[in-house]
Amino acid sequence: MAIEVVDPESVGVSSEYLSHIDDLVARHMSEDAYQGTVILVARHGKICYFKAFGNANDGVPMERDSIFRLASMSKVPSAAAVMQLWDRGLISLADPIAKYLPEFTQMYVAKEGAGGEDTLVPAANPITIHHLLSMTAGMTNTWWYDAESDKYAYRTVPKYYAEGGVPDDFQITDATLESKVKLLARQPLMANPGEVFDYSNNSVDTLCRLVEVVSGVDFDTYLRRNIFEPLGMNEIWFYPPEEVTDRVAAVYWAGTKDRQTEDFPLGLGMMGVDYGFGGAKRFFSGAGGLHSTTYDYYRFAQMLLNRGELDGVRVLSQSAVDLMTHNEIGDLTNWQLTQNKWGYQLDIQEGVNAPVGSSTYLGGAGAYSWQGFFSTKFVNNPANDTVIMTMSTPGFDGALPHNLLLVAAANAAVEA
Repeated sequence: MAIEVVDPESVGVSSEYLSHIDDLVARHMSEDAYQGTVILVARHGKICYFKAFGNANDGVPMERDSIFRLASMSKVPSAAAVMQLWDRGLISLADPIAKYLPEFTQMYVAKEGAGGEDTLVPAANPITIHHLLSMTAGMTNTWWYDAESDKYAYRTVPKYYAEGGVPDDFQITDATLESKVKLLARQPLMANPGEVFDYSNNSVDTLCRLVEVVSGVDFDTYLRRNIFEPLGMNEIWFYPPEEVTDRVAAVYWAGTKDRQTEDFPLGLGMMGVDYGFGGAKRFFSGAGGLHSTTYDYYRFAQMLLNRGELDGVRVLSQSAVDLMTHNEIGDLTNWQLTQNKWGYQLDIQEGVNAPVGSSTYLGGAGAYSWQGFFSTKFVNNPANDTVIMTMSTPGFDGALPHNLLLVAAANAAVEA
């Protein structure tokens, strides 16, 4: 499919400034910050910069239609699916999740004792859909084991998950959302719902199971019918078909030319790159399982920037997008990752400058974004009416600090 790229000046963008992106990429690649990348910049709904650099795999050039492991960028379409149910009046965001998933009816909170012992006490309040969307449900991950906190159970609960057989994302598995969530509901929470922000894949997989129960179809089918096909996103999958696997970009250890091919430990779990290419292929993790081209995800991001509509097709109400893209955690902070605020599966920059100590300046007040473990990122800036995509090859967020410089360069290209 031919993709139109317009003259930058026609949408108020400086070609000269955009050329700084080329210079930054050349410098980063000379330092092995990444082996390949695809950069897309759009303004006023028109793409004005779209280039591929370097290699997608050893000896294989990166192309604009290379396919990337989206990892946590999968969370944003998952939130959109939940908000569609809200738009249709099928759920309330204040509903307890136990209304739809009764296995969560009685939850307990782990309290760690000074001597290493722990106790379980009944949760002070139920988990709501809002808690799950805003990462305040009291769930955590095995990879946050031993996080620096003297108030919440970051040693105890990850161990419960591991010993209880709750599958991690980014591993080949025969699990389903249903089987995972039933195991998850048997484990304690690390805090009372609403008490603390904790970036948790488990919260999102619970939401995906909610979508299955309410809609009556598996999560993959739901996304395809209600979001991807209406938006013309034809190259996005949980499990890429065999005929496109040669277009999937490899994962490299950050700062090296060495490909990442084996699972490696993180916290109490194991992480790998082949989770989308094995097992029963029925675990539709909206927390981290999607694979996509840059252009396909751009179409989703542009829909959000348009407040729910693209090319005359509306998939979300403006109110739903407004909820997703505004601070939903109040005075709590995304302390584990960016120090910014959090909407519904989106990182939110509230002020003109990023918070002190943050490396995630997104372009100004109101800009919002999310990123993936394998160094992919999108940034929407409503004030500039821009979408910026940076899709790179390293693992373990290795290219994201460099990609933020590319975001800054692209934002600088927008003329006042």
